[in-house]
Amino acid sequence: MLCAFMLISAPSAVAGAWAVTYVDPVPSIQPSVTHTVGYWVLQHGTHPFAGDLDKTGLRFRNGADERVFVGFRLGEPAHYAVTFVLPAGTYEVFGVQGIFPDHLLGTLTVPGTLLLKPVDPQMVRGPADGPSPWQEIAPPLPRTAVSASPAPAAAVAPDEPSGKPLPVWIAGLVVVGAAGVFLLLRKRLRPFGRR
Repeated sequence: MLCAFMLISAPSAVAGAWAVTYVDPVPSIQPSVTHTVGYWVLQHGTHPFAGDLDKTGLRFRNGADERVFVGFRLGEPAHYAVTFVLPAGTYEVFGVQGIFPDHLLGTLTVPGTLLLKPVDPQMVRGPADGPSPWQEIAPPLPRTAVSASPAPAAAVAPDEPSGKPLPVWIAGLVVVGAAGVFLLLRKRLRPFGRR
């Protein structure tokens, strides 16, 4: 148990002993409905593991209730998908990473969305040079990890409102102003059309 904690808390202490799970955009999760989610397991948070990872998937923990759903390999290197069904509740979500320790992804509220925990920058290390192992479909890596990687996937956390909504009377003023400009331009342009 102590060894597992040391590997998770100090990944730089043991070379090659950690991985990071990134999830593809996750839809709103509903209770007792089957959902399929894509995910990537990358050694050092940047590249596919060269060996056999063994079993990967997602683990959901709600108090004493723990459910593990095993994933299956997709066509791209280090890309997997998992299908799961959960009852209503709030769960800690972990990436099951085969030979590597599980990776905490965030919290899922059912019904609701997965709130991702930001990846610790200390866990994203590795080669940034050389050709990318991915083509059109690639993991949502941080830009600093691999130069050829795409921008991160859309956030799955709901956006917080930026402020109070504009009052209705402002929208009315915009419509009245636009109509006034239209009528003024129409009146000024009419004499030129008759010549």
